[in-house]
Amino acid sequence: MSLLTLMQRPRSYLVFLIILGGSVWSVAKAAQPVNETAATATSVSATLAWADVTRLSTPVSGVVAVLPVQPGQVVAKGSVLLRLDRAPFLDRLAAINAERAGLVRAAAEAKRDAERTQQLFDRTVASESERQEALIKQEKTQAQLNATKARADLRGWDLARSELVAPFSARILSVDTAVGETVSSELNAPVLLRIARADVINAEATLNPSAAVGIQLGQTLTVHVDQSTVSGQVIALVSEPAVNGARYRLLVQLKPAKGWIAGLPARIDLP
Repeated sequence: MSLLTLMQRPRSYLVFLIILGGSVWSVAKAAQPVNETAATATSVSATLAWADVTRLSTPVSGVVAVLPVQPGQVVAKGSVLLRLDRAPFLDRLAAINAERAGLVRAAAEAKRDAERTQQLFDRTVASESERQEALIKQEKTQAQLNATKARADLRGWDLARSELVAPFSARILSVDTAVGETVSSELNAPVLLRIARADVINAEATLNPSAAVGIQLGQTLTVHVDQSTVSGQVIALVSEPAVNGARYRLLVQLKPAKGWIAGLPARIDLP
């Protein structure tokens, strides 16, 4: 059909031909083979989990006097989490320090006496038995002083351990004691608080062996949480027994966004 003939046709007929041509072009494009070299990332379902969950106890016994934290609270590194009544610890430390001060003077006097006896012995004024007696007294007093110093250090250690502080920026997961409660650490120290890292969080997924191939510790993987996409580092790939063969637990550690808590769903892009 010539161009002149087409131009003489009604406008509606021309529009119909244009639409028909577009449809044919779309069908032809859809029929073209897909480029099979285009790769798509494989991802697995995951769940957010608290990082470095730590159970805190006091290695010394006492009565809880200060408990300034509550579950769900986020605290800075070094913040006081719990403190036992310090009066008994301070009294025991003061008593041993007083004993230590007395022994310091006694040891100094025993040393001077041993030196005087040695001088007399050198001038043949004092006997060998007197010299030996002075030396034994000096050694005995010094040994008592050393033992008292060690006990004073132990009392100081007890005093320091009567207070729990956050070892890192932490989220308080649970508080399992109360002010006024007696803590006995003689046989098995009870768990008083559970905390987790506040500055990082883990994305945890379960993989079959074929999906775990090629994943290395320290590797960077992409994690999707809600509408956010972040990069995380592989910190563990643990083999766990399963009913139908081995399974692997993948842990990817990442910096949490505001509002992220354990239990939120996530996805991890695998290499």
